[in-house]
Formats: sequence, structure tokens, C-alpha cells
Amino acid sequence: MVYSDEKGYAKPIVIRNGTLLKRSSYNKEEFKLLTPKELEQVLTVDGVYKLLFSINGEFPGPPIVVYEGQTIEVLVRNHLSNEVFTVHWHGMHQKHTPWMDGASMVSQCPIGPGQSFMYRFKADPAGTHWYHAHQGSMRGDGLAGPLIVLPRKKRTDLTRVEDDFIIVIQEWSRNKSSLENHEIHAWNMHLYADDFNCTESCYIVTHTTDGTSMGIEPFHSGLINGKGHHYPDKTETPLVPVLPLEIFKVKPNKNYRFRIINAATFVSFRLSIDEHLLRVIAMDGHDVEPEAVQSVVIASGERYDVLVQTKMNSRKNFFIRAESMELKSRYQDPIYPGVVKAILRYKDAPESLPDTTRQECTRENACKVINCPNKLYPEADHVDCFSVANLRSTQETINSCAVPVSQNGERIREDFLNFHFTAANPESPNPVMKATINGHVFTTPTCPPQSTYGTKASSCINDCNKQECLKHQCSCTHFLNYENTSLGSAVQLVLLSRDGLQGATDHPIHIHGHSFHVLKTVYPELDPTTGLVTNFSRDIECESETCLKPRWSSKEWAGGNLPNLNLRNPPLKDTVVVPRGGYVVLRFYLDNPGYWFLHCHMDAHQMEGMTLIIKEGQRIFHPKPPKGFPSCGEFTWSLNDYKDVRIAILGNETTRRIVMIEVLVRNHLSNEVFTIHWHGMHQKHTPWMDGASMVSQCPIGPGQSFIYRFKADPAGNHWYHAQQGSMRGDGLVGPLIVLPRQKRTDLPRIEDIFIIVIQEWNSNKSSHENHEIHAWKMHLYAKDFNCTESCYIVTHTTDGNLMGMEPFHSGLIN
Repeated sequence: MVYSDEKGYAKPIVIRNGTLLKRSSYNKEEFKLLTPKELEQVLTVDGVYKLLFSINGEFPGPPIVVYEGQTIEVLVRNHLSNEVFTVHWHGMHQKHTPWMDGASMVSQCPIGPGQSFMYRFKADPAGTHWYHAHQGSMRGDGLAGPLIVLPRKKRTDLTRVEDDFIIVIQEWSRNKSSLENHEIHAWNMHLYADDFNCTESCYIVTHTTDGTSMGIEPFHSGLINGKGHHYPDKTETPLVPVLPLEIFKVKPNKNYRFRIINAATFVSFRLSIDEHLLRVIAMDGHDVEPEAVQSVVIASGERYDVLVQTKMNSRKNFFIRAESMELKSRYQDPIYPGVVKAILRYKDAPESLPDTTRQECTRENACKVINCPNKLYPEADHVDCFSVANLRSTQETINSCAVPVSQNGERIREDFLNFHFTAANPESPNPVMKATINGHVFTTPTCPPQSTYGTKASSCINDCNKQECLKHQCSCTHFLNYENTSLGSAVQLVLLSRDGLQGATDHPIHIHGHSFHVLKTVYPELDPTTGLVTNFSRDIECESETCLKPRWSSKEWAGGNLPNLNLRNPPLKDTVVVPRGGYVVLRFYLDNPGYWFLHCHMDAHQMEGMTLIIKEGQRIFHPKPPKGFPSCGEFTWSLNDYKDVRIAILGNETTRRIVMIEVLVRNHLSNEVFTIHWHGMHQKHTPWMDGASMVSQCPIGPGQSFIYRFKADPAGNHWYHAQQGSMRGDGLVGPLIVLPRQKRTDLPRIEDIFIIVIQEWNSNKSSHENHEIHAWKMHLYAKDFNCTESCYIVTHTTDGNLMGMEPFHSGLIN
């Protein structure tokens, strides 16, 4: 919560006696009321002070609204100091422009700090879509926004809509950035995510009604359009009631369209409006026959369009509420789910919070819910579940996008993809489980295959064919290869989630470059009384518990012959939830040549390895990128290359013996780039080895490597450090000692040599956060944005010069 004044100085917003105030002095308890216009400029979120990413100063990013078939042109500039990213246009098919898809290191190189990239593509298909960063987990901290493509031809089966509203919903971590949360997951420390110093009981994973894991990490808060409350005790009482909620103003007896986008990194939400029915009319941008429901469950990446008819004569406020799907503890005790709220405000209603509640589901008045994560709820909950596969596309949708069927009576190519957890060391007493597809842990290419040609393209790939991936877990660049399947053919995918890990979870699966028909969804067998899973679906057989090679239990079903497929009017989607212990059958035509990402839309799972690349069509059919399209990759050069450089410069002088330093630097970070500067080295004849980012070289991207090779000169105590943003402040440093050929004779004999690396250490903020605090001229509040009587006061040295522009916390030696 920060306000920027007319001079460009940023000041934290504080809460005093239940009122939002702006500071008028940094060293006194003096405040001023925010005007309504000033409050609109403040990103209040859930009231916590936290670094986030904004797009044009907005969070979520500004809506992009265009008409179907128009050309979208977006210039993206990266003003971040360390991070790189791409922007994925979620829902856009990118036909003829696969290199505009925005999948980092698949369709393009990431956009570096200070750089820009021009996206240009056709707005297709129509509907509710969105855009988001596709690098690491950056969308969780703000790099996302709505993309609405209006149809050229309006639907005729709907009543007149008074207005369109957009809801972008997501979870929000109060105490850690998405990057920190990613690292916590990578090191299997999510149970300590709330408090590393937890004592009696750390975080315990929560579950939904059928026993499936839902809360792998703690739910802190939820946001609707960047606004929300934190409910510390998981009750209806917010921590800071004065924080604004998103308000949607309506008139009585009118119809309103809500375009709902789940931008969460992990959480699925069940959304409803108190005392109002929802009529689902579209999913993932594609029209369906209207279906009236009490609520819809929306997983990460999914979109739902609903119509809401307002009441005849009302002057009230009603809560729009979205609840997480965590309903039970590990021990099957009921728990209160995480919740996020907004306000449906009728004309002439008071400007106060609603006092409404969600519909009580009873035997006489059961709640109909679309897209339940399970087949049914316990009988006592009185919930009627309705699968997305039971929704029906409109005839206009089917006319424009026909259901894929076999050509000339041939069998359809069918592939099984198991989204599951496997271990590289299953015999170990504590095996490390990884999120995989068919046992493959995805490793990112070191150059994007879509925009890389020639011999370099194959060198960027960690080939799965060189490993025994059908026997055990392997790490490689996993492809689903349709290269030799004719373009125009129909293909069928069977998505399942099956392994021996107790609990596990459902997975929202997104396919780039396509929308697909959902022909069938099958859930595991459940106990109708308790709602708990009793058995996985018997339609699929596995050779082992890990299920690396699933198949139909009946051979007659292979090749597209599974019974009870809806081939008449199935719904179209681009993101679908695969139920734990069940499966989903989908089809699409191979009509979009290119490389397309397919992955779980839970960030932690995608980044861990639950990802593959679809290779559609032979390379000659892939549209080539425009002239000047950026390239990237690893830099390696041999010792002979180095000698050739010296010979070209020095000629025969290279016969003299030299001490050469050779360092292979690999970047295993998820979002950040950096270079290494060899502080003190003269780099004579090798100025491009100096490591000054964007001066002597491009930064080293995530997953890439760079070989530094240079002469060790001069002798003495030197050091190396990151030369990108302020990353050396968080540890990217080390000593570089060049010993002289000739020892000094004027010193006594030395018994041993010690190295001391000394630095300051900020105990509550990363160097990147401190950099942004300085950029916004907020260093006086660096220690505590909510400081009371006196915030930090700058210190001086003995001659009066400034020395302490920010608080000194600690110092470190080695």
C-alpha cells in the first residue's frame, strides 16, 4: 500500500484507528486523509506491504478488449532490474504465428531487463481470455490481466445484457513472493512455508471432500481484481475491515454478464453470488447452452462466463464470494475454507458491507455446482455435481468447430498422459517425489525450438530417447511428437492422474495453440455417504502403481472406440481439470503446425516438471519467425577457440606460458538473469569476458550456461560477483585469488593464508526489494513501512557526509 505524490516520492499508506491515511512526515506521527481519487491510485491488495509486479501501474494488468479477427499489437517493455519474462496470450490459438505464443524457451527467448518485445497476432478465438507472464511463477505477483475478444456476431439465444463485468480472481501470499514460494516447493519445504521456526505444529496439508489434497501451501488471502481481505482465523471477520473490496454496481431487474478468470498459481475457487443464480453461458471463451447453477468451481487458468439476473426491487448489497476447495483437515475434520469477497451493489443501496450469506444447501433445495473436483459431495452436504463434460456446445459453436472424427474409417491416434508424482529413487526410505507426465520430469530447452533452426536447434534439447524413460523417472525435454501424423488428422488424448502417493491432487491441464472438445470425464469410485475415494476408475489399467504406461482395460476401446463419448455437441475448452483417480478424454484436429506447450497450470507442478511440448507437423510446415526475431542460447567455446583469439591479436607472443581461468557458469534460477564480473581482472585482449551486463555481454538466462575464459592478471586479492541489478547483495559473490609467480622477499614466512569476505546483511528484505524501495525513494521506511513515532533517520560519518541511507541490520564475515 503505497501512494506516490506529485513529486514522484512514494509514501506508505498506514491504518490508524480503522482509517487509511497517507504520511505527511517520515519522522512524525502526522497523517492526512486520502481523497477518493488518491485511494483509487493505491494498490491496497489485502493490506500487507509486499513487492509486486504491475503492468502500466495496474494490478491486475489493464484489460485488452478487441474484436474477433482484429490484429492485436502489444509492445512489452521490461523495466525490472533482474527478472526476465515472456507474456503468454492464454486462449489465443496463434495460428500462423506460433512464435507469438509467449511460452518462454519454447516459442521465444525471454525479454531481458531494459529490453522490449513487440507481440502481434490475430485475435482468435472470441471469448474471455487472459494474458500472463510465462516465466517461473511471476504471474503470482501481478503479471497478468484480462484479454477479451468480442465476437463479430452476437448470440441470439440470450436476453439483453445491461453491462459486462470482469472478475480476475487469485490467491495471495502475504509473507513471501512467488519466487520464494517456488524455491520453498523446489526444496520440499512447503510445510514450513508460513513459519520456518514453527514449533509444535507446522502447516498440515488440507483436503477436499473426497480426500484429495487441495492446500499444498497455506492459503492467506484471495483477491478479486486486486482487492481482498485477510481472514486470520478463517472466519467471516477480516483483519482490516476498512480495506476496499471490488464493487460491481447493478440496477434491479437487469441481466449482467460476468467474465470470471482464475489467475491463481494453485488454488481452485467455488464462486457464487448470495441470493442469486448463475447461468453459465461460456467456458474458456466458447459458448455453451445456458445452465443455471448455484456456483461454479474454477481452476487455475479456466474462465467462465455467467449471466446474473438481478432482483426485481432491491436496494441491498450482496456478497460475491469465492471459496477455496479445502474443506477437510488431514484427519477428515471439517475446516473453514479460504475465502475472497466482492460486492454486488444495487442502485441506491447503502455504501456498507453486505450482511448476506451463501445459500444453505438442503435436501429440499440442493445446490447445483458445475466443475466439482469430485463426482459427488457427501450426502449430508446436499450438493449436486455437474461435470463440464455434461455441458453442451451451442450449435453455432459446433458449426464453426466440428467435433474431430476419424478420417476414412481409420483409427484415431490416441495417447495416454498420466499427470502424477514419481520418484527417481523409489527404493529409498524417503524418496523425493517429482511432478511428472508419464514419469518424465521436463527440462527446459536452452534455446526455443520454435524460433531456432539448423544444428543449434537439436543441441538445445535434452533428448528423452537417450534415457530409459519407460522404466523409471527420467529428466529430459519431453515431446509429444505428431511430426509424422498427417496435418488435418484428429487426435485423442486421455488425461489421467494416477500414482501411489496418498492424497495427491487434481490437475488443471492447459494446452497452448488449441481448443479441444471434452468428450468424457470419469471420476474415481466414491463412498456416497462420506464422499471419500474408494477406488480409482477401473477403465484404465496400469502395469505398476506408478502407472508409467497406462492403457484401456478393454482392448476394444483403443483408437477412439471408448463407449459413451459425446461426439455430437461436447464443450470446447483449452484448460481442463483432470480428477485424481479418474480421467478426461479430449480431441482436437492437427491444424496448427508448431511447437505447443502442454502443462499443469499449477505453477509449482509446471516448474517442477509436469510439462511437455507438442510437436505438431513437420518442421517445413512451421511458419518461420519474422526477420530479426531474437535468438538466445548457451555460450560455450573450446580452448582452441581461445588460442585462436590470442593468436589473432598477439601472434607468436602466445608461446609464452599463461595462467588461464576457465569457469562454467550455469543459471539454475527460475526468473533472474545475471552476469559475473571478475572484479580486478584487466581482461586484456578479452574485454567481452569482463561480465558487465549489457556492456560486455548479454546476461545469462534461466537454464542457460556461459563459459568464461581469460588470463589471470594481475596477481593479488580480487573477487567475482553478479553484475545485474543488486543480486550480489543476496549472495552471488566469492573471492578470486591470483597468486604471484614470484614471492615477495621483504615479508616474514607465512604459515597460512585466510580469506575474509565481509558484507552487510538485510534481515527482512531481499536486495531486489531494497533496490525497488530506493527507486521509489522510500528508503526512510525500509525497516518498517508501518513505523509509528519515528521512522528511520539517515546517519552520517564524522565529517557530516551521509553514510546510512538505509538501516544497518547485520554484518557477515564469510
